[in-house]
Amino acid sequence: MLRVHPFTLGHLIGAVIVSGAAGMFLPDPLSALKMVAVFVLGVAVSAFVCQWRPGTEAAGWKLWLVAVLANPVMLLSLGFMAVDWECLAGIRRGWGCFAAAIAVPVAAGCLLPPLFGLAWRGWKRRVAARRAA
Repeated sequence: MLRVHPFTLGHLIGAVIVSGAAGMFLPDPLSALKMVAVFVLGVAVSAFVCQWRPGTEAAGWKLWLVAVLANPVMLLSLGFMAVDWECLAGIRRGWGCFAAAIAVPVAAGCLLPPLFGLAWRGWKRRVAARRAA
């Protein structure tokens, strides 16, 4: 049977929860499902990178940092914010700033799933320690 590390499982479940909660505000259910799929794919790439470096048993802050910065959705959001920095600073306004306006909550949403992974990993460690004692 395939065993998935608790951090990876929590990370993926966190992505579904965060993107599903955000998708509830979209008018079209298909758009919400697409958003969940994009977040889960981004987290899958991020989890793969985390297993490679620094490893899923690394310190929590290192794992969170790598998980956030290895997520392609986060990198795209940061790219949109960098390109349209005038919109974020308030220098330019209008419909041309739509991508930058959407990139901010998407980037914020990318910060949360690794915390779910770290919480699940910590809970599983405590349960295993109780069973061993």
